[in-house]
Amino acid sequence: MAHLRGLLAAGQKLPSSGAPGATAVRARFGGPLPPMANTFLAGALGVTTSQVARARGILSDELTPANFGPAPLLDVPLAARIGSAPWREQIGFDDVDNLMLHLSTAALICCAYLSGMRPEEVLALRRGCCTRVERDDGTIRFEIRGRHFKGVLDEDGNAIGEGEQRADPWIVLEPVARAIAVVEELEDGEQLFTRTLYRYAKGTCMPRTGLSSDTAVERIRAFTAWANQLATAHDRPHELIPPDPDGAVALRRFRRTIAWFIYRQSGGRIALAVQYGHAATAMSESYAGRSKDDMLEILDQEKGLALAETLTEAGERLAAGEKVSGPAADRYRAAAAEFSDRYAGTYLGRRELRALVANPRLQVYEDPKAFLTCNHDAFTALCNPDRDRAGDGSRSTPDHSRCHPACANISRTDSQITALRTEIARIDASADAGLDPYPIAAREQQRKAHLTAIIRRHDAQQPADTEPTEPR
Repeated sequence: MAHLRGLLAAGQKLPSSGAPGATAVRARFGGPLPPMANTFLAGALGVTTSQVARARGILSDELTPANFGPAPLLDVPLAARIGSAPWREQIGFDDVDNLMLHLSTAALICCAYLSGMRPEEVLALRRGCCTRVERDDGTIRFEIRGRHFKGVLDEDGNAIGEGEQRADPWIVLEPVARAIAVVEELEDGEQLFTRTLYRYAKGTCMPRTGLSSDTAVERIRAFTAWANQLATAHDRPHELIPPDPDGAVALRRFRRTIAWFIYRQSGGRIALAVQYGHAATAMSESYAGRSKDDMLEILDQEKGLALAETLTEAGERLAAGEKVSGPAADRYRAAAAEFSDRYAGTYLGRRELRALVANPRLQVYEDPKAFLTCNHDAFTALCNPDRDRAGDGSRSTPDHSRCHPACANISRTDSQITALRTEIARIDASADAGLDPYPIAAREQQRKAHLTAIIRRHDAQQPADTEPTEPR
C-alpha cells in the first residue's frame, strides 16, 4: 500500500499489465481500470500477489485510468544480435511468458530434429537425461537416456502405455545437449516439456502433465509466426519460414528431415558427415541391435523412394520422346521400362522398396551437378576404389564426389544436355563480363570445351531425323 501511494504522490504511473490472463479477468468482471502488473510488483517488493491485489482494491476508489502507465520493462542487457542490430530493443515483463514458450519450442525442435528420437520419446525426457561422456580416445559423446514406447509389450502382448527405460542411450550432438540444458533452466519439475510452463498455469491446480503432440503442433505454429514477425521487423525476407504445403508441422516429421532433405541429394552422405559430424556413426551406435523401424531403416526407405522418383521421371522423359546417350544409355532405358512394368501405379510399401533397392538393374541415380545419370554397377564404377571387392558388402551407391567422366555407368538425357547448354551460356556470360581472374577464366574455358564435347557426342548418338543444335 505504501509503495503504491508513494508512486502516486511522486506523480509516477502504476505499472499496468497487458498479459492475456489479466486482460481476460478485466473483461470478465467489467472493471473500469486497467489491470495492474501484480506479479511484477510482488516480485519487485518481495510480497505476494494477493497482498498487491488487496492494496489495489483498497485504492480502487481513488484511482483513474490516467494513474496507470504502460507495462513494465525488464532492466536486462540484450547481447544477442540479428545481423548488426540487437534482436529487440527491450523485453517487457509481459513478454517473458511467450518468449519462454518460444525458447522451449525451439529446444523441442532441436531435440526432435537432431536426435532421431520419436515424438513420444522426446516428450518423455526428464531432467538429468543428458550426460557428457569423454571416451578414452579423447572424443566426446553426449548420451541421452530415456523411455521408449514402440514394441514395449507386457506378458500378454499388450502395449505398455508408459513405455520402459531404453537399454541403450541415444547418442546426440552438442546442440541437443545445450537445448536440454536450456529447458532444464526453464522448467521447475522433473519433466522437460510440460503444458504448464507459462506463468498463469503454474499458479493453478492444473497438474504438471507432459506436453501432448497436438499441443506441440500448436506451439510450433506459434513459434513459426513469431519467427516470421522477427524476420519482417529486421527486414530479412530471406529468413521467412514459408507456409508448409503439407499442413501443420508435427513432431514426427522432423525424424525424416535428414533423409528427405539431405540423404537423397547429390553428395548427401557427405553433407550428413559435414552437418552432423559423427551423427551417422552415432545413430548406428544408438540404434544398434534394434530390428524395428529405426533411423537407419528410414534412410534406406528414403533411398528406395528416391530411386522410385528417379525411375518414374526417367520413364516420363522417355515417353515424352527424350533421347539418351552415353555408355549406359541402354541400361537407363531398360531400367525405366522394368520399373514401369513392375511398379508403376502400385503402392510402394516397405517390402516393395526393399526389393527396389536390392535390384541391381534399377540402381539409377541423378547427379545434377555433373549433368548426368549414374546407372550404378559397383563392379565397374570408377568412383569406387574397391570395385574389385564390390561383392563383399562395400559401397552399393555412387560416390558423387569422385564421379569419373570415362565411367561406363554414365548416361545423359536431353534434359541434362539442355542444362549443359545453360551452363555453357553462363560461362560465356562470365567471360564477356571479364571479371574473373585469368586462372579462373582459363579453367572455365577448359571446362566449356569439355562440356561442348559432351553435347556433340550426345547429338552424334541421336537418330538421323534429329537435328542437333550446335553449342556455342
